[in-house]
Amino acid sequence: MLETFRGYNGRQLNLHALGIVVSLSGLLVVAPMLPEIIDYFGVSAAEAGVSISFMWACNAAAQFPGGRYSDRLSAGVVLLGSQGVMILGFLVLAVATTFPVFVAGLGLIGAGYGLFEPAGFVLLQTQFEENRGRAFGVRDAAVNLGSALSAVLAVAIVGTFTWRDAFVPVVVLLALVGAGTHRLNCGDYAVSRVTLDLKAVCSRLFRERETYAVLVVMSVSMFLWQGSASFLPAYLQAVKSFTSFEATVAFASMFVVGMVVTPVAGTLSDAWSPTGMGVAAMGFGVVGLSTLVLVDSTVGVGLGLIAYAIAITAIWPVMYVYLSDVLATETIGGDLGVLRTVYFAVGSLGPAYIGTAATRLGYTAAFASLLVGFGLAAIPLVWLGRRE
Repeated sequence: MLETFRGYNGRQLNLHALGIVVSLSGLLVVAPMLPEIIDYFGVSAAEAGVSISFMWACNAAAQFPGGRYSDRLSAGVVLLGSQGVMILGFLVLAVATTFPVFVAGLGLIGAGYGLFEPAGFVLLQTQFEENRGRAFGVRDAAVNLGSALSAVLAVAIVGTFTWRDAFVPVVVLLALVGAGTHRLNCGDYAVSRVTLDLKAVCSRLFRERETYAVLVVMSVSMFLWQGSASFLPAYLQAVKSFTSFEATVAFASMFVVGMVVTPVAGTLSDAWSPTGMGVAAMGFGVVGLSTLVLVDSTVGVGLGLIAYAIAITAIWPVMYVYLSDVLATETIGGDLGVLRTVYFAVGSLGPAYIGTAATRLGYTAAFASLLVGFGLAAIPLVWLGRRE
């Protein structure tokens, strides 16, 4: 296990994981602070949900260019550029006093992170020919650590500072990560015109039925993740009578579980069937979400959150291992960028859906309706497993 973190490749993985932690702690801090942001701007839950959906839609739009540029230029160029865009976005959020400016800042950080992620996948794909599942698991553990730290950041800020102050340390730390990225880069920063050639990429990818099955799994999973995570603290406060602090801690605990689950899931996927593990994850999701909706005790809600966290975090390293095996190495950035554009676009509708459903039907009905998604994701996973 420790050899994954050693040598030049290990330093690249460590720095990229740190960049994920810092970036996501800033992106996702919006969720636990959403009640304060709604009050500050005087907007509805539906409007707040649409603003978060806009952030993830910008993220989706940047995925394919980020992957294509990484294939044709270098991952180092795209990583540095993406970090610059995110720094600008976090600066905008730090000074936002009107809702449109706030939404513009969300769009910038969404687009920056959309460039950042596919470049990171190209980096890990080229650096790790062996233990790739483990590297992806570490990468996803960083995703969960950043998500958990967003809750810690929210707890430290709310009640002591204004919500805008949460983005100041993110700017500073992200600038340091950018400096480290530059220092570790061994290649030239060659920049040239890149033809996206989206039509050719799509015609190659969408010849296979497996592509559609993978997209269903990852689109539904992203929809579930974005919708539930964005409003989980608000749901726990409104329905389960949690305090703001308790809801934020519960939100963070999901990602603490993910920090443990994702490296394990990635490592196991190197040896076992990724699709079989994906089906098991969907089963955990059904049990966890049902418990979360039906049970009111603190212990019951906690157990439901653990099972739900296993489901929505384990599925990602599992599917990335599957994709790394079936996608061509020389075009994985662009191919994965197209896939990520699609499933992030679908996933970006999750917050808008939950916000609108909660406004019209209540939070309980909104969250209960997500149970359908686990069944929709399990069906193509079973089909893919039979074709392995």
